[in-house]
Amino acid sequence: MSTDPHWLKGVIAVAVGIGITVGSVGVVFISRLLEKKEKLLLKQEVDELNIAILDLQAEFKALKKKIIKPGKRLTLSSSTSVTSEASLYTALGTDDEFHDMSSENEESHNSNPLNENPDGSLSSEHFSDHYTGPSLLSDDIFDQVDQLFEGSDEDKLKAYEILVNLNEERTDDIEVLWRLAKSCQFVSKYYIAAKKNTEKSKAVIDEGVKWAKHALEMYPGNCNAHKWFAICSGARGQLGTTKEKIEGGYIFQNHINEAIKINSRDPTLYYLKGKLEYEVAVLSSFDRRIASWLYGEVPKGTIPEAIELFLKFQRESPIQLKDCHLHLAKCYLAKNEYENAVNWLEKALQLPVKDSEDKETDNEANQLLKKYIKYKKA
Repeated sequence: MSTDPHWLKGVIAVAVGIGITVGSVGVVFISRLLEKKEKLLLKQEVDELNIAILDLQAEFKALKKKIIKPGKRLTLSSSTSVTSEASLYTALGTDDEFHDMSSENEESHNSNPLNENPDGSLSSEHFSDHYTGPSLLSDDIFDQVDQLFEGSDEDKLKAYEILVNLNEERTDDIEVLWRLAKSCQFVSKYYIAAKKNTEKSKAVIDEGVKWAKHALEMYPGNCNAHKWFAICSGARGQLGTTKEKIEGGYIFQNHINEAIKINSRDPTLYYLKGKLEYEVAVLSSFDRRIASWLYGEVPKGTIPEAIELFLKFQRESPIQLKDCHLHLAKCYLAKNEYENAVNWLEKALQLPVKDSEDKETDNEANQLLKKYIKYKKA
């Protein structure tokens, strides 16, 4: 049974906080909590074992293909093809835009765009019958996928389908793997926003974590592998318990920082880091105590640092995000700088609405604007 000192300290603090005296009752209480933690740790180990098995299956599949086609070349990007596995680690992808995906049209032309199986899992069997775009073996496919990422919900669902099939043709291609993780994050958001289905959202984001983790294991120096492992891990944490949210936050922080070290020119990394800074800065005292009990320290985050990161994104990014404007407004509200907050709320509302995530952002911005519009400079 684990007796981690930080965790045990938190258990004792809880016991004291709710009035359990030292004695037989206190011992029983602490023992039960330790047993509960042991079960949680066992479940975590089982989950990690399942992921390892999936990774081994993927490696076996890749080896099988190499035996059948020993001369096959792996394509890393539209301009780089390599045959040496050692040189794979030098390939860096680029991803100039990231924003949350949700649903603008809850009723699509295809009532089952992902061709769900009876058990609720995702299938793409119908894709080969309908897809008429570039060859899956052509590098032009990445241009199409990236364009679909910027489109409607149906476009993003189609991108997921393409990448699932593309992964069959280009096993272990870094350009496929990080995009597949990205598409899983979009689809997970779709199930939350459009379908209100948390279980399917969790299943898809778990898939995204798996692909990003696999990408990191094969290409540890790839910026996008770190970036999307961070995003998917953080998204998975948001769908879990307080403990899982905190764990996801630590993973998010570590891998976003790694991504910045690799490619400091990607402005979306500063936007993402800014969101973490804000979330940590406004963390409730209860969640902060849980974090300190579990890890011995709380992730660091301040409102001024969040503002600086958001403004850096604004200066360097060719795109504008509603969510970034809204978060800047929230930061200024936290500093009681209401005039600045109103200015950013109005800027957020001026940007076009693409999907239901944008609609929710507008709803929140409108509510805040009604409350603070009196501070607008005449």
